[in-house]
Order: sequence, then structure tokens, then C-alpha cells
Amino acid sequence: MTSGVGALSPALEAIEPLRRGYRSVMGNGNVGFKVGRFVVAILLGLLAVQLTFHMAINELLNGACTGSLYGLIAVGIILIYKTNRIINFAAAAVGAVPAIFALLLDVQRHMNYLVVLPIALIGGPLCAGLVDILIMRRFAKSPRLIATVVTIGVAQGFAALGFFIPIWIGATAGKVSLVPTPWDSIGLHNSQGKPVLSGNQVAAIVVTLAISIGLALFLRYTRIGIALRASAENSDRAALLGIPVKRVQTAAWMLAGLLASMAIYFQAPLIGVPSNATLGFDALLYALAAAVVARMERIGVALAVGTFVGIIQFGVVSRTGSSSNVGAYMLVLILAALLLQRRAQARAMDAGTSSWDVVKNFRPIPAELRNLPEVNAARYALIAAAGAAAILLPFLVGDNDMPKLIPLPLYGMIGVSLVVLTGWAGQISLGQFGLVGVGAAVSGGIIFNNNADFFVAIFAGIAAGVIAAVLIGLPAVRIQGLYLAVTTLAFAYACQGYVLDRTSWVGEKLLPKGLVTTFKRPLLYGRFDLEDDRTFYYVCVVALLFAILAALAFRRNRSGRVLIAARDNQRAAPAYGINLVRTRLAAFAVSGGIAGLAGSLFVYAQHQVIPGTYSVPESITVFLAAVIGGLTSVPAAVLGLVSFEAFVQFGPKLYKGLGPNFVSVVPLLLTGPLLLVNLYQYPGGTAEVLFERRDKFLRWVAKRHDLLVPSLIADRLVEDENLSGELITEAERHVEEAAALGELAVECPTCGARLTLSEAAEHDHLKVSVSPS
Repeated sequence: MTSGVGALSPALEAIEPLRRGYRSVMGNGNVGFKVGRFVVAILLGLLAVQLTFHMAINELLNGACTGSLYGLIAVGIILIYKTNRIINFAAAAVGAVPAIFALLLDVQRHMNYLVVLPIALIGGPLCAGLVDILIMRRFAKSPRLIATVVTIGVAQGFAALGFFIPIWIGATAGKVSLVPTPWDSIGLHNSQGKPVLSGNQVAAIVVTLAISIGLALFLRYTRIGIALRASAENSDRAALLGIPVKRVQTAAWMLAGLLASMAIYFQAPLIGVPSNATLGFDALLYALAAAVVARMERIGVALAVGTFVGIIQFGVVSRTGSSSNVGAYMLVLILAALLLQRRAQARAMDAGTSSWDVVKNFRPIPAELRNLPEVNAARYALIAAAGAAAILLPFLVGDNDMPKLIPLPLYGMIGVSLVVLTGWAGQISLGQFGLVGVGAAVSGGIIFNNNADFFVAIFAGIAAGVIAAVLIGLPAVRIQGLYLAVTTLAFAYACQGYVLDRTSWVGEKLLPKGLVTTFKRPLLYGRFDLEDDRTFYYVCVVALLFAILAALAFRRNRSGRVLIAARDNQRAAPAYGINLVRTRLAAFAVSGGIAGLAGSLFVYAQHQVIPGTYSVPESITVFLAAVIGGLTSVPAAVLGLVSFEAFVQFGPKLYKGLGPNFVSVVPLLLTGPLLLVNLYQYPGGTAEVLFERRDKFLRWVAKRHDLLVPSLIADRLVEDENLSGELITEAERHVEEAAALGELAVECPTCGARLTLSEAAEHDHLKVSVSPS
């Protein structure tokens, strides 16, 4: 039997009509008209950017060259999306580690730029291929939303690996180094001697064009390229026609890894290489913006928009001196693109995206057991244990560690807000700390500028969180699933770089004015001094309890039930009179209010507004920690985030001997490799383990009281392989007793008498009385 690409020949012959009809991944329809319209749009965009930023020709070229490399990463995102139907949040990370490793060899060890190029050239495809084979194939049958979250965990894992690369090579932490290249001295200068076009810019343009042409030829003329296109069009049909879809998907991952590594490698001479191979999510955001505008399918559009994004980035830098505000522009760009593409996104959403309910829905305690003494005793014991732990912790940690204890209940509130928005509403959010930051900015502003009362500041933070969440929720009514994750990531960047930036227009209005940026906590009711860390900790615990009760009340009421119905079947829900817009906005409002409450308390905890507290990495971290805990259960999500933050705050005492570098990388390890293992073993998170233990206890209670609980039978069949025999024996006994009576028998529910069917018709308790009309 022929193996490898040769095995594709019969299948490729079978899909020849598809090959002829599939007009490349560049788009369909009137090509000339679309190209003309696209060129006009790009020219208008460039004109708008130039009128806004007034860039010099060198800055414009530098932005275009850098952006074209962002476009390459966007093409990798599109390839993965078209073959796996997921948004690959690890698109930049898989290429960053080998590329920056090679670049640091050039910078630190003075190895020639071209000599270390093969490390990036081979390392990118190799890392990406291993990710697909070792990780993504394990989640091949998982819903697309879960597989997308897995890619975030992969990105965190590569970030943890990349954290140590500069340390191994000996780079200085936090330093951005220029990369020497063989063509540094080549370039064009104007009459004043200022550079117009450098050799590094020419190299970036040449590489982008060469890779783009090579990719187009590969997809059009090679067997594996044609198979990849066919798989992208319809993977199920391709598999039925004999195309090895898994092998094709691995090829797509390897191509994406190659594009990312080459983009980062040739981008470094233009913007420098940081001595931190994690790269964050900055480059990913720019590539995602280009891919979203290209509707996750048009490679040419992605390259062009990537170029446009790079120009915006350099325009912002030339105007403000920093790239922190670029996230706000990306948010506007992504929202505009998605809102204009509403129909296309609705079709994509229906193609098996699913929502977070597929992870695990945990049923409540069966009604038959709910009021039994053992169940009540266990419930009260757990509540008492949680309450005792919250009350006694300040006395166990000591006064010196009290500031480390205060963030625990605040992170618990963020976990509650994520359950409402993602677990119950099915709206994946990667920017939850952005909502926390908005609440903190508003509360901090009125505290510093207006000396606001404690409760006024708290309610202002809650209101700010509600308003910000609803504003994000309005477009999210149209943007579902995977695309909402991109939007909330851009929102987190916009909050970090614009809302919480004192130099921006919004930051100037919201944030504290003047040089004095610290304050004292108030004295409540003349007796509760919040300046005492222990007292303030208990206030935060009470706020967490309030958030939990509010969320559970929301879930029990009609609003919560309607929310779950809209999440589970958004097509059928309107047929029952459910307003999807109002329902989802209610979830955003509740979630935003709880996040805003946490932000207000963060300001009081820190005595000031610290923008770095509400960063994008924190948003990613809290989301992944909540996933590990269990996103469909409030207690589990709270436990997951509180445990995570406790480990971050107090863990260094346990592993401080491993060095400060290990302390910094612990969050990445916890939300990277641990997330992958947890999702593979228990898709419902730690909550799945806890609820399994609960159900085992409930079966013991049912057996003790000789109760048959139908909702627990299926689980017993799985866990107790001897149960099926017991049930059959019990059924045979009833049949034998019925046979002894000569025919089928029934039991009177009133007196317990065992009757044949003929006797039951005449039995006093079973007669049907008919009232006269």
C-alpha cells in the first residue's frame, strides 16, 4: 500500500471537481471588482492614518514592513482555522520560542544572523507539528470552543519555556536589543542624510513576498496543498474521500509555525528582540485583527490588513512615543469588521462551535435526597468549613502576610463574574480584568478627586463595570463564541493601554489627578477601621459572599433559567418568547457589576490605582484558572481562583530556594501544562472531581435509606460494574412474583395491596370516579 503523499492520489482524483470549483483561499466571485474595491479601501485607510498621525516616510515604510510580517502570522491563524475550525491563540508562541532563541544567539553569542536562521526555519514547523500531534489530536473530538482554550494553554506553556531561554543564554532581563544583520549598512537616504529605506526593511518585504508566493504555489500545485484546501472546504467530505485529514491538519500547523517563526525572526531587526521569549499576546493581537478582518479565509486580505496594522502601530508610536494605545485601535478595527460581517459569523457560529455548556453541566441534588439528615449535615459541614477557613486565615498567616491575603476574596469575585458570563451565558471572555480595571479607574478617580464616601465609591465601581460590560455586550449579541474571545482580548488591551493610561483622553478624565496618588482607607460607622488589613480582609470576604449570593439568586430566578435556555439552544429559545438580546445583556451586566465591585476593592486594597494590576496576562490567567476550577459551578470557580492566587502569594515560601526566576514563571506553569492535563482528564475542571465525590456520597445515602434515585442510576452503572447484574436479579424477582399471581400485578399506592390487573380495576383506591356533567 502506498503511504505518504502518494496515498492521496485516488482521493485527489475524486475531488477534482472540487479543485476546479474551489477558487483558492483568496476569495470567490468577480476577482477584478473585489481587488479594485480592496485597493480603494487600503488607500483610503492609509490616507486616514496619514492624516491622523502625520508619519514620516521612513516610519510609514517601517510600519508597512513590520505589519506585513504580522500578516504572515495572520495567514497561519487562517490556515489553522480553515482546517481545524478553531482560533489558534498559540499562533505566535509556537514560532516565538525557536525564533527568539536563534536571535539571542546572534545578539548575545555574536553568531552570524544567517548561520542561526535554520534554528527558526526548522524549529517553528517542528514545534507546531509536535503541538498538533501530542496535544491537539487528544482534543480532536472536543468542541471547538474547548480546543480554542487548549491553544491558550499551549501559548502559556511556550511562554513558560520562553521565559528561561534568555536566562540560559545570559541576556539581561527586560532589555530590548538591536539585531545585527549582514545588510545593516545597506539602504537609501534622502538629501538630508536621513534613512528612507533600510536593508532590514527590504529583507522583510522580500521574505513576505517570497513566503506568500511560495505558499500560493504550494496550496495550488502540490498534492498536500490541494488536500489542505479540500480539507479546509469540508473536512468531513475530505475524510470520506480518503484524504488523511489528521495528516493534513498537522501540515497546516507546521505551515503556521513556519510563518510565525519567520515573521518574528525578520521582524526583530526592525523593532528589536526582547530578552523575553514569551512575547506576550501583543503580536498575536495584531495578527488576530488582520485575520478577523479577512474573515478567517482570505490570505491576500490578511497580508494587506496586517501591513495596515503595522502602519497604525508605528503611527501611534510616532505620536505618543509608546505602543500602549494600539490596543484601542485594534478593538475598534475588530468590532467594525465583525459587525460588518454579521451574516458570515452567524454561519460560522452554527458550524459546531458550541458553548461552554458542553464542558459539563452539574445537576443539583435530587429532590428525593435533598432534605435527608445526612445530606443536610454534609451541606452545613461544608459551609461551616468554608466559613471557618475564611475567618481563621488571618490568624494563621500573621500580620506581616495580611496584605497577601486580601487579594484572595477579590479573585474569588472575578471567578463568580466569569461563571455568570462564560459558564452560564456561554460568552467566552479573555478580558475580565479589563472590567475590573474600569471599576478601579472610576472608583479611584472619585476617591482621589472628590473624596467620595466608601459606599459611593463602591457603587460607582459597580455601575462602571455594568456600563462597560453592556457596551461590550451590545456587539457581542451578534459576535458569538470564538470571535467574542478575540473581541474581549482586544478590550483587555484597550483597557490596559488606553483607559488606564493617564496620558489618554479617557484616562485623564477617570484616573486620579495630581502627584498624590495614595490615600487611607476610611473608618466605617466610627468603629471599623479599614486601614487595618484584617478588618478590610473581612470586608472583602463579605463582598465575596454578597457576589456569590447575588449570582446564585440570578441563576435560580427566571432570568437565570432563560439564560441557560438561550445558551443551550439559541435557535429554539426565541420560539418560546425569550429575548436573546435582553437575556445576554443581563448576563453581561451582572458579570460586569461583580467585576466592578472587585475593582473598587482593589483600589482600596492598594491605596491607589496601579494600572499594571489590570493587565492582559492577568485576564488570561484568571480565565484559565477558572477553567481549571470549573466554569459552570460558582463554588468550584471561586475555589479554583482563590487556590491559584493563594499559591501565587504564599507559594514562594515553599519554593524560594529555586530562585526568583522560578517564582515569576509559576503562573505560566499553573495555567499552561496544568490546564492541558486538567482539560484532558476532566473537561469540567476540578468541579467534575468534586461532583463525582458528591454523587458517590449521595448514592451511599440513597442505599442507606433504600431509595432508588433514577438520576443516579446511570452513574452507578458506570462506576459499579456489578450493578447491572443486581438490577437484572431484582427485575427477575418482580417478574417471578407477578407470574405467581398468574398475570402482571400492580401495587396499590394507598394500602400496599398487590393486585392483578383485573382486580385493580375494581379496587376501591384505584377506581376512577366520573362526576356527572
